[in-house]
Amino acid sequence: MRRAAGVVLIAAAVVAMCPDFFSPYAPSAQHRDFPYAAPGRYGDAAVAWLAPGEPYRWLGLVPASRRLFTTRGGGGLFVLGTDEFGRDWYSRLCHGASVSLVVAPAAATLALVLGVALGAWAGYAGGWIDALVMRAGEVFLVLPWFYVVVALRAALPLAASGPATLFVLFAALAVLGCATPARLFRTTIASLRQREFVAAARSAGASDLRIVRTHLLPFLAAAAWTQWLLTVPTYIVTEVTLSFLGVGAAEPTPTWGGMLAPLQQYVVLTSYPWMFAPAIAVILVCLALQIVASPRSPVPR
Repeated sequence: MRRAAGVVLIAAAVVAMCPDFFSPYAPSAQHRDFPYAAPGRYGDAAVAWLAPGEPYRWLGLVPASRRLFTTRGGGGLFVLGTDEFGRDWYSRLCHGASVSLVVAPAAATLALVLGVALGAWAGYAGGWIDALVMRAGEVFLVLPWFYVVVALRAALPLAASGPATLFVLFAALAVLGCATPARLFRTTIASLRQREFVAAARSAGASDLRIVRTHLLPFLAAAAWTQWLLTVPTYIVTEVTLSFLGVGAAEPTPTWGGMLAPLQQYVVLTSYPWMFAPAIAVILVCLALQIVASPRSPVPR
């Protein structure tokens, strides 16, 4: 299970980094003759593997045009069908991963970095610094994240671009979400600073910064990795929820949450099952993260 989960995460990360290579069409390309087309090949479309297609940029920097597969001739090939505008659902799913699976881990990483810094500072310094950081963390813990983010989104200019909006929202989420890891790491550092090796390093003339960086932070590595794996699904689901409700990235920027928005219509919900593909992708990625983060079971001898 752990190996399978790792394969899922690696595949999702590769697609998120290079969505244009894996998708046969641009995410905004419309095939007006095929609205809500079921998955399949239409007309005389022929599949061409590793063939040039519409130009794009690798990682947004290097110009390229070769795609994993594309189509030649009339009609089209729709691996996961199309939406109401005839946009290829598979291509939008790949490009949606580049938003949902990049922004969420970046926000989780920022929250973890802030949590480690504040927790180590509070745990090692103690006194009024410890009390200040912990009281501020308690305020963040009781704040309703979702409503704070919605209010922040409402305060942003309507003309703000999708990437800028997501950056501001998830930066706020990272600041709000650093309280829980900060309390965890503060407890660990506070217990470690009383150990003999810390006293020996201090007596040898090591500065407080060197003691924390060299002797204490390595003890947080395993806990920080597990905390990151457990936090990323929360941010992925948050992005999906915000985009689903229309307060995340706006169209035509594809996100997994925005792609689920058409399911609010009863006809789409009951008649076009391929529209559930983003939900399945979210479930698979979050489940894989939970499996990788779970502790290993002891091997019986």
